[in-house]
Amino acid sequence: MPTMKAAVLTQTSAPLEFLDIERPQPGPGQVLVKIEACGVCHSDVHYWNGEDELPEGRPQPVLGHEGVGTIVELGEGARGEIGDRVGIGFVYETCGECRECRTGGETYCQNSQATGVHVDGCFAEYIVSADNWVTPIDERLDSAEAAPLLCAGVTAFSAVSKTGLGPGKIGVVFGLGGVGMYALQFAVLTGAKVIALDFDEAKLEQAREYGAELALKPGDEATAEILALGGADACLSFAPSPKVLKNEIEVAAPRATIVQVALPPQELSFYAWEIINKGLRIVGSADGTRLERDTVIRLAAEGRVQSKVLPIPFADINESIIELDEGRAPGRYVVTL
Repeated sequence: MPTMKAAVLTQTSAPLEFLDIERPQPGPGQVLVKIEACGVCHSDVHYWNGEDELPEGRPQPVLGHEGVGTIVELGEGARGEIGDRVGIGFVYETCGECRECRTGGETYCQNSQATGVHVDGCFAEYIVSADNWVTPIDERLDSAEAAPLLCAGVTAFSAVSKTGLGPGKIGVVFGLGGVGMYALQFAVLTGAKVIALDFDEAKLEQAREYGAELALKPGDEATAEILALGGADACLSFAPSPKVLKNEIEVAAPRATIVQVALPPQELSFYAWEIINKGLRIVGSADGTRLERDTVIRLAAEGRVQSKVLPIPFADINESIIELDEGRAPGRYVVTL
């Protein structure tokens, strides 16, 4: 059987090992994709350091779920063309039959499989995917630029789409990491007035360049400024601190929507009256649908969304994971093969 190079998780919080493993073969309705680039996502870090548990029976998985590459082989009956450039995101495949799948909520299918979690991911030379779950990549985007859009980008877009933001509305983005910075840009595209909150001055400056009306450090002064404007119609949390929810409730205008994307390690809590008295709506949001992936790729190809991508050799993947885990990553790391 043919083999391929892969970065394999053999032990939690230990460097990924570069091993020769069996190259997958496409089955009926599947395509074999030769990976050119794969983003390093914080979700990969959660599995790498054991914060999130992988399913039983996968002792040496291949992580990575922001992959871009070229179709090199078609399984029986598979649609697509050899040479097509496509992307693979976090949701690998869903059942297609449940209520969520049939009503536009495929992201929340309870029988879905995740790339790099239930099946081997994109930190490898090749991956197989269902032909109807790959995302066409616009020729105006290079592979490294497109890779983070397939998870971080679509996660941000899906979160913003749940807010109802538009002209005359005020949106506040809490946390300007990779996903938060994408969300800021998508929020600006709605025509809303967008306020960015982060402690990092360099990120605040970048937020201003991306169209933020205000870019502030969290605290009493920022809260006062937001309330002076009438409060936020939408709050989006990309900061993994349990304190953020309290701040969101405080700055929210009556009938505002709070969208929770970040994953604080502690439980979140609030008093019922805090949301009842304002009529607040709290929504969880994760990843996005295939249609949302397509939209994000189109917006990026049109130059309406920018990425601060840092391409690195495949051999440097462990250094990027450690920097991301320690909060030192200066942008979106993308390994190139």
